[in-house]
Amino acid sequence: MSMEHRAFLFDLSSFSNELKHILESSLRSGDVGPLREFINNNQLSLTDPYEGEPISELWEDMISEPDAHQYGDVALTKYYSPLEDRGLGPDWEVVQELLINAYQHLIFSPILGQPIGPVDDPFDPGKMGSYFQSRNDANDSLEKLAGVESRIPADIADRYAQFKELLKNAISQNKGIYVTF
Repeated sequence: MSMEHRAFLFDLSSFSNELKHILESSLRSGDVGPLREFINNNQLSLTDPYEGEPISELWEDMISEPDAHQYGDVALTKYYSPLEDRGLGPDWEVVQELLINAYQHLIFSPILGQPIGPVDDPFDPGKMGSYFQSRNDANDSLEKLAGVESRIPADIADRYAQFKELLKNAISQNKGIYVTF
């Protein structure tokens, strides 16, 4: 099964001010109570992370694994729209390989970003990776992507352009991006 690279414009500043510390604390402690409280207090601003539909009062029924990752997945939707995916889909591996070959010493991948949370248990609701980029990271990512652009295969050029546009939007709107699989 191929992993699908999904990427979204993300309100990193609001997330950092409102939820990040709650999420990281819950990941460290395993206590989902503060995340549950955040979700209940912000229910009208949250959506199903997969379908994009507003959550109902029975939102907790959609939690398959009652851990901080799953609760965090719902809470995170306050800061992005799950319906506005601008990721590379299954083509991410082609771009990643081009980046690895072009740059020997990347601090983080320009198509991924950096995880958040404890090193031994970073936030990862889908168990395939979740990453964040700040506005500055998005700018650095655009620069790195420019270095491999001439080698992007024609059949993935549209997705590649869509992802680059997402990075440009993050920069111009002073936001970040959220990448998940």
